[in-house]
Amino acid sequence: MQAGVPKRRRWWRRIAVGALVLTLVAGAMHEHVVRSAAHAIFTIDAVAPADCIVVPGARILPDGRPYHLLEDRLATAHELFVRGKAPCILLSGRGGAGIAEDEVASMRRWLASRGVPDAAMRDDPLGLRTIDTMRRCRTDFGMRSAIVVTNPFHVPRAVFLGEHLGLDVRGVEAPYGRDYSAGTMVRNRVREVCARIFAWCEVFLGGAAS
Repeated sequence: MQAGVPKRRRWWRRIAVGALVLTLVAGAMHEHVVRSAAHAIFTIDAVAPADCIVVPGARILPDGRPYHLLEDRLATAHELFVRGKAPCILLSGRGGAGIAEDEVASMRRWLASRGVPDAAMRDDPLGLRTIDTMRRCRTDFGMRSAIVVTNPFHVPRAVFLGEHLGLDVRGVEAPYGRDYSAGTMVRNRVREVCARIFAWCEVFLGGAAS
């Protein structure tokens, strides 16, 4: 038994060192995503015009209305459109489902009720992930430049992916329209940390930008 103790300790040291290395590597990936996008994040006033405004989809309510975080995105996109920052708004998310799941239709209704004409909206019902949204903006909708509007925690990843997929992309943070609970903010931020690391792997290890 005594002879086995040092061996167990060696294994625990190896596990601890391995966990530390993985944590450091993951942290470096995360920071690379954030820092590489920082130069392309602007305020509403400062952002340059582009071919389109992109609104990535998010959760909607059972009655088909946008959940508050998505409504924040739409409000900022609407303001950019009214200011003439782009001639159209690309609505990208889940589409073609029931009223409680069709994110694209929900976003379209919200914007239409505030005066955005149908001709100025483009529907992308296959933008199920941020990487799909940014890729399809360029390949399927032919946009060369885009302003991506989303919640502050999401903007760096959207910009990072857009740039690596060949878009001249700039991000605008949608201000929070209400005081969200601490639980909501923590969940979104923790989820986003993981999503940034995965996005880095998709681009540099999975060949997503090729």
